[in-house]
Amino acid sequence: MRRRSRAADPPHPRERRRLSTCPRHTAPGESWRRRMPKNILVIVEAPAKAAPIVDAATALALAHEACLDIAVLTPGPVASPALVPFGAMYLPDEVVARDSRANVAAVEALVAGASCPVAVFGLYDDVAWLAGDLRRSRQIADLTVIGTPEAWELHWLRRRVVETLILSSGTPILILPPDHRIAGVRHAVFGWKPSPEAIRALHDLVRLLEPEARVDIVMVSDRPRQAGDDTGAEVKRHLTRHGFVAELHRVADGGLCEADALQQFAIERHADLLALGGFAHSRIREVMLGGVTRRIIDDARIPVLLSH
Repeated sequence: MRRRSRAADPPHPRERRRLSTCPRHTAPGESWRRRMPKNILVIVEAPAKAAPIVDAATALALAHEACLDIAVLTPGPVASPALVPFGAMYLPDEVVARDSRANVAAVEALVAGASCPVAVFGLYDDVAWLAGDLRRSRQIADLTVIGTPEAWELHWLRRRVVETLILSSGTPILILPPDHRIAGVRHAVFGWKPSPEAIRALHDLVRLLEPEARVDIVMVSDRPRQAGDDTGAEVKRHLTRHGFVAELHRVADGGLCEADALQQFAIERHADLLALGGFAHSRIREVMLGGVTRRIIDDARIPVLLSH
């Protein structure tokens, strides 16, 4: 005869208090060092424009005692950057390979004096296929770093690379403007919208935060708060249990798109970093990426951590 399941008797109040306590088993600094990223990948395309992002990524790797891999992409020639991905021009494979070796050597010169372990490698192909080549190279990392459009010659290629990695790599992506360094994160803004992508972004953010860092949890919405809409409080509780100082904000967009509202909030608060999930309307193709993600990809004015 099948037994009818029943709920266990509730614990004695004294037991309940004891069970709800979350003791800290390690010192904050020790715990932070254990969860720090130890394998960082940075992706560049134009060595002449890559120095700021390479320097920033090297400083980040040094601060986290991490190893740094640098992927140097060399696309075949194109008739005009405005025509990409069309307008590819033919060159013998050995010529493009020679250009790739020269680009790798130029980036190696940028990191010749680095105080952390650095490995530089090159990939070359037609511009339309390079993002796929990078994905298939299976470069596993804790964090992927990429610059804003100013650090790239071919903006279409950069967007293609970022969108491809967001949807397929499983690795958080840090977008760094050329005038920003981010050795440590003492203050972050977390753009919260209930979704699996945002939850993954939360976990990835925790790995970058310094002990006792401050986090502003921001929900952009013009509608009144509704009953049961307390997921932001759960995020705050999670961060507090990790030893961070968390504060929840519900802000109106003020006529801005959501991406601009989040960036404006982060800039006004002088945050080191903005973190959010790489929202997508569909996983079928990157053209379906949500508008917030696309806007952030194209116009990151502060360091942005994207997870999907």
